Amino acid sequence: MNIRVLLVLTLLVVCIPVHASTWQICALGLRITEVVKRPSTQLQAQVLKVSPASTTAECPEVGASITFTPETTDYQTTLPRRQWPIKGQSVRMDYRYLDGICKGDGNDYPCRIKHYPLGGR
Repeated sequence: MNIRVLLVLTLLVVCIPVHASTWQICALGLRITEVVKRPSTQLQAQVLKVSPASTTAECPEVGASITFTPETTDYQTTLPRRQWPIKGQSVRMDYRYLDGICKGDGNDYPCRIKHYPLGGR
C-alpha cells in the first residue's frame, strides 16, 4: 500500500502543469512626439526615463522612440482617443510584457504579449 501512495505522489509531482513566465514591468517616462495615423492611429513617444522592476526586464533605452496604442490601467480596453495625451505632453507608463508560446495555423511560435497602460503606479 505504501508503494502505491509513493507512486501516486510521484506522478502528481511530475504532472504539475508548468506556469507561464511572470510579467516583466518597465516604468517609463515618455514625451509624446507624434500621433501616427497609418496603418492605425497610435502614439509615438520618446523615452525620457526608464526604471525596470527587475534586472531581467528588457526595457526600451532612454532616447529610444516607441509607438503604441494606449490602454486603460486594467489592460481591458484601448484608452478612448479623447483621453490620449497630446503632442509634447509628458506621461508615465508601466509598460508590461510576457514572453510565451502562441499558436497559429497549427504551428507554435514564440511571441511577446505587450501592454501599454498610461498613468503608471
